[in-house]
Amino acid sequence: MSAKSHFEAVRRFFRHRQHPIKLIDYSSRNLWLLLIPLSRRLIALQFHFQEWIRTSWLDILIISGIFAIAVLRWLFVSFDIDPDGLSAKTGLFGMVRTKVYFNQFTTVSFCQSWYSRLFGAHKIYIETNARSVGRQDVVLVLSQKNADALYKFVSALSNEKPKVSYSPKKSHLFIFSLLFSSALTGMLLYGTFMYEIYKIVGIEGERAVLQRVNGEVTKIDSRFLRLTETIPQVILGAAALVIGGWFISFIATLVRHWSFNVERSDKQFFIKSGVLIKRRHIISRDKINYYDLTQTLLMKIFHICSVTLDCAGYGQSRREISALIPITTYDQMNASLKLLVPELPRPKPEIDTSGANGVRRFVFMPAVFCMMPPVAIKLMDKYFPNHNTDINALLAIVTLPLIWLVIVKTAAAFNTSVGFDSTGAVLNYCKGYQFHKVFLPKKNISMIRVIRNPFQLTNNTCTLVICTVGLKRKSHVIRFVQYDKVKEMCTREGYALF
Repeated sequence: MSAKSHFEAVRRFFRHRQHPIKLIDYSSRNLWLLLIPLSRRLIALQFHFQEWIRTSWLDILIISGIFAIAVLRWLFVSFDIDPDGLSAKTGLFGMVRTKVYFNQFTTVSFCQSWYSRLFGAHKIYIETNARSVGRQDVVLVLSQKNADALYKFVSALSNEKPKVSYSPKKSHLFIFSLLFSSALTGMLLYGTFMYEIYKIVGIEGERAVLQRVNGEVTKIDSRFLRLTETIPQVILGAAALVIGGWFISFIATLVRHWSFNVERSDKQFFIKSGVLIKRRHIISRDKINYYDLTQTLLMKIFHICSVTLDCAGYGQSRREISALIPITTYDQMNASLKLLVPELPRPKPEIDTSGANGVRRFVFMPAVFCMMPPVAIKLMDKYFPNHNTDINALLAIVTLPLIWLVIVKTAAAFNTSVGFDSTGAVLNYCKGYQFHKVFLPKKNISMIRVIRNPFQLTNNTCTLVICTVGLKRKSHVIRFVQYDKVKEMCTREGYALF
């Protein structure tokens, strides 16, 4: 065999391997063993190469073995992009062989972080409705050339088809990030960041970072705000944790959904978004389970909404929202949905709750929870008069979201309904603090259940539960609707429940 043929064989071998940056993924979790002693010596300005080798030789030997195993994994994992689908050999020594067909894809996601762009690498997530062992059916890191080839094959169903597109205003995306940011998500991000600091510099280094930040905050407060003179520190700490977590989540959500754009063809959606991490999603429209118009109470008051969709693979990663229309007004939403989803089922609601007469049913349990903190304060003042008064302030703060929940559930009594026609169902209900209006094609209904507790037997109401198809069973719960009307509707639509 000539040198040229050898060279071509090597090129062909590496053409079907993942991007070499995948080696970092395979070994990064264990490289901390070597980076910890190295970073500590660098921070102490005492790094000496020979001494580092002498004292850390065992770590270096272990890491060398780990990296050698990573190279072997990289060599044995391969893929082929065929005209009808993608074949992959994964697992230990490439023993797991997978074939996924393009016409069975629900979502194909192309993600490229800022550092991946430097090396021309794309992380690819392929999802179908098959219940695979992992979170995604196939995950690969491909070169720019292979990623473009895969994108071309998957999008071939939309070649030469007319397309319509929608891009929200930047100001709307800003409001979207404000409304959909979560303090809990932000605190998890912050916790992850501090854990990474701990892994690098150890507990002493982490304490030094925290003390420095705390010192700067205390200095600002003593010079300008002077809040600690009037507000207990425990309250300020809790408020700072919540507000700081929310702000981190707000920035992450804004960066993630900036430059959002969606295109519709006859069979697919093409969604692009992101700044630091650029994302492209190809979604099969016939694999979408339902569309969900989501609102908070404030959004409902100001007549704005967000439209999401439920489809395997989209919106399942951390901090991602499965948005089709991130945020818009009612009028723009109706016009955009007519362009993007012309086949959307729109039956009229035919069964609703009894409005003002049903308010007490919706607010009873939230009102009970709302009374618990004041009762706890009373009991603590009576039986533990010497307790820390800061606890009373914390309990009073906990009451505020519970009062808001009572207000939300009061509005839910006037915004709960269900309707069916030959194309599908429309479901209006409130879950937690959010209002949902679900447009559900009839073919995607997997189960219907009617539940009646002893109290509902006395007032002739019931709870209607409608479950949808998908990797995980999604339940839509419509509470306190008239039992006789539900029975009549289900019998008419062919659901033999009675």
